[in-house]
Amino acid sequence: MFKIQSVTGRMFIGVMTGLIIGALVITMSPIFGFSLFSMFGFGTLITFVLMGLTLGLMGMFDYHPIFGFKMRWWIRGAVAGFLFTLMYILLSHDSLEVIMQSNIVSWTGLSSPFWTLIDGVIIGLFMGYMETKFAGQGSNLPLK
Repeated sequence: MFKIQSVTGRMFIGVMTGLIIGALVITMSPIFGFSLFSMFGFGTLITFVLMGLTLGLMGMFDYHPIFGFKMRWWIRGAVAGFLFTLMYILLSHDSLEVIMQSNIVSWTGLSSPFWTLIDGVIIGLFMGYMETKFAGQGSNLPLK
């Protein structure tokens, strides 16, 4: 996809992945009783776009600056996915409870909105993998 590995490429891949995931949430929100253009849907879109953007910038750090351990793509992706989804859950807890109580989700037995953390970690891992595979990682990445 990208001939030259760069930070801009990482950010582009992260933002596009976040846009796709956010658009899926917006299009599926009427199933759960939200309007198509609800604040919940747009908040989800912004959260995942910012998660992809942050992961793109985090790809420059392949070595932790304070603790001194090697940060692989799966560590960065899982941690960023967990933290962004935790913030997302804390800010939209009531809306996520409505989704978890719906017939589509309630049959699984997952009644707490905090089960969404698993989804966030998986999405973070996917974003981190795609960014690293197609645009590289490390402190020697060019900006363009």
